[in-house]
Amino acid sequence: MLQYITDQQLRRKVQLQLNKGEYRHKLPRWIFFANQGEFTTNNYEEIMNKASCLSLVSNAILYWNTSKIKNIVADLRQNGEEINDEILAHISLLPYKHILPNGTYFIGNREDEQ
Repeated sequence: MLQYITDQQLRRKVQLQLNKGEYRHKLPRWIFFANQGEFTTNNYEEIMNKASCLSLVSNAILYWNTSKIKNIVADLRQNGEEINDEILAHISLLPYKHILPNGTYFIGNREDEQ
């Protein structure tokens, strides 16, 4: 505890991690727009189902962002751009303004698509 109080560099590092965690929680809050982010039932199974779905959608967005950023960086490097890995380490994978939270989602069987 005393080290945290006296070490400014440690405080900055801790604050940065706290900010990342808070920013990570903004995504699910933004997705969970219905009922202003509140569960309206006392049914434990229903709450867990909704929480699991929210986690799945959040992770799908993170995966999409990671994939797109990876492709963009690969294209830039292929075109001769020098991109420092140290700088890439500071790029957030959490942007979500390009996602439509109240869009239409189709989840189906692959067999249905053929």
